[in-house]
Amino acid sequence: MEAAGQREDALLSVQEYDLLTIEAVSDGRRSYRATGFLAEQGVDMCAKMPFVTWLAGMLARLRRERRVQVAGAELEVDPQAMTLKVRGKGLLRRVVQRQLDRLCARLDALGRPIAVREGGLIYNLYQTPLPTTRFINAMARHIAQGPRPYRPTTCTLQVTARCQLNCFHCSAARYRAPDREELSTEELKSVIRQSEELGVYNIVLTGGEPLLHPDLFELIEYVDRDRAQPLMFTNGLLITDEKARQLAAAGLYAAMVSIDDPRAEMHETLRCVKGGFEKAIEGARRLIGEGVLVGISTYASPEDVNEGRVEEMIELTREIGAEEITIFDLVPTGKLLGTEVDGLLSHDDKERLIAIEEEYNGREGYPHVITQAKVNGPKGTGCFAGFIQFYMTAYGDINPCDFTPLTFGNVRDESLAEIWDRMQEHPAYCERCDHCRMQDAQFRARYIDHIPPDVLLPWPAYDELRELPHAPPLMTLDEAHTPGLAKQLDRHTG
Repeated sequence: MEAAGQREDALLSVQEYDLLTIEAVSDGRRSYRATGFLAEQGVDMCAKMPFVTWLAGMLARLRRERRVQVAGAELEVDPQAMTLKVRGKGLLRRVVQRQLDRLCARLDALGRPIAVREGGLIYNLYQTPLPTTRFINAMARHIAQGPRPYRPTTCTLQVTARCQLNCFHCSAARYRAPDREELSTEELKSVIRQSEELGVYNIVLTGGEPLLHPDLFELIEYVDRDRAQPLMFTNGLLITDEKARQLAAAGLYAAMVSIDDPRAEMHETLRCVKGGFEKAIEGARRLIGEGVLVGISTYASPEDVNEGRVEEMIELTREIGAEEITIFDLVPTGKLLGTEVDGLLSHDDKERLIAIEEEYNGREGYPHVITQAKVNGPKGTGCFAGFIQFYMTAYGDINPCDFTPLTFGNVRDESLAEIWDRMQEHPAYCERCDHCRMQDAQFRARYIDHIPPDVLLPWPAYDELRELPHAPPLMTLDEAHTPGLAKQLDRHTG
């Protein structure tokens, strides 16, 4: 399978995309109409750009083909040299060229491409291949709709709360409510489609353990590849040869396999599973063998940074053969919600992580390194939560991210767009933030610390949300029939 993909990727790829064309018509309302990717994003481009489209309409009537291209893009990929050339087209080609040049500058800042898929270059596993239709759709949506209100590019959907593990640091454990009904497959499909309509191009399926969902392959296949790509976070233990083949056949774009520590015994202690270290590595390699892009997901504590285990994790990722490693900060969430500030990464720890990322991304033959310290900090995009990302529990609650235990509504009560807009209006999320909010003591003091330590999560961001039919029940973990979890929380925070 991989060999065939390499032969296909060796061919030079030149793709032209029509962003906006004006055609002369007679429909009784306007004498021209807009077509192209920009015209397919739910925005009336003729009204948004009245002078340009009027002028193009006038020119179109003078031409035999009765149409004029206003904006287009040509992208040329050399998969062997791993290079991308871009050219603007149409009446506004200079404007388009400037936008494309800015795009290339941002890509150059990411470093070298790490893979080629679908004839396009991949710079990291959270970006679409360039060029692809879903990339052009994402770019066109951003141009057509503008930067505000913000629109998400990534959603993390907890397809099931079930998991065969009981990890020490689980961020989702306090969402697990045996008495609540998980979304059906059809409801999950509706959320996927609503996410795509909202502008999401990364649909991340998680858990619990997503492979415990009986219709996972059906959900992966349901993602519209012209709009989005399906990714998965997994503990890797259930990835047999057959499961790897099924995931590849369903069209899984990338899988993030969680490995918490380069020391087998410590990983298995944190995950409470004997033999789990080698099983996770075997699962990752099976996916790689089927041509699925694989990243390793891990996190860094202050001890990991200062005792060299971050570098050891990068070396392990290289040995596995994965394309990328994502190193999250130790975040006070889930079972670790009460973690004291001195247990979190310091400013110096984060600077060290950023230096490690930059050092290894300059080395040939190493996987691409992403650190939360950089990407969510002042040198990166900033906090993704409620900005370009949202998280949904298996019961339909919509949170800013999987680390933030605040919910802004439930998809069984309202549309996803309505809930997203409510989130955008909240004082904590109406502006971009240049650091992870959940590591900010002031944010936690204002919005998180008042949450009782023994209650089911998520916690409604507004009191009135509790009146909605499918709001999370206000009950303790013991009342929710998870008494074991309550004891674990006492141990973790005590």
